Amino acid sequence: MQILSFDIGGSKIAYALVDENGKILKPVQTVPTPQTAEEIEHILQNATAQYDYDACALATAGVVFEHKLQGKPNNLPKGYDAIDFAKVFKAPYIVENDANAAMYTEYKIGNLRGVKNGIMLTLGTDTGCGIISDGKILHGKCGAVGEYSFPFSGRSLKRLAAEHGSDLSDCFAIYAAAQRGEATARAAYHEWEENLISGLKMLNALLDTEVFVLSGSLSKIVDYAKVTTTLALLQPHNPAVVKPAICGTDAGIIGAALLAAESL
Repeated sequence: MQILSFDIGGSKIAYALVDENGKILKPVQTVPTPQTAEEIEHILQNATAQYDYDACALATAGVVFEHKLQGKPNNLPKGYDAIDFAKVFKAPYIVENDANAAMYTEYKIGNLRGVKNGIMLTLGTDTGCGIISDGKILHGKCGAVGEYSFPFSGRSLKRLAAEHGSDLSDCFAIYAAAQRGEATARAAYHEWEENLISGLKMLNALLDTEVFVLSGSLSKIVDYAKVTTTLALLQPHNPAVVKPAICGTDAGIIGAALLAAESL
């Protein structure tokens, strides 16, 4: 089975042909996300003309329920949620939230493999959250599970740096300065790390998870041993392990394709 799979976010659209096992068959194509829904639809139409495929899959920003967007995502243009994907794809297709799709890749072939209850948090400019419960993606009543502004995003770290008196506005520069022992950066990073641990503690108390996987650019600045050890001390009755994601930036494309292969 060959699935033409897309990952649409606020900054870029990526797509590739993927088989039923999650193998990318041809190089991933990437274009900047345009400013209008009409241009996005045009990109999708051009992509479908390039390949022979059996089905399509779409990982997208925004709340998705039963393969339908539940409104316009904040980071995509007006009218995006009105695109008729059935008309564009002209083949069986599925639509899934991008955080859920990326998490599903980790669940099938990454650091959530073999786990029945796991959570993936995407740490970028903002945060994303995907949850596996009893081996299934948790969606809730309308697909809004995980749509929460956690206080450990890139925006949060920058805000904390400013509040502590640092003039640094790049997250990796803040982290590097903290590692060098600069007081303002170290205070900001410590508070950000404490927010991360508190968030994991809360999620674990609610969902009793086995493994947290962290993806996104800021997952590289997390001290996994420290965070896991701290969680175990705080919640010795149901400790969770914290690991980095290993499936990379193509996880959304792969996960959407895997979901399509299983359901179509």
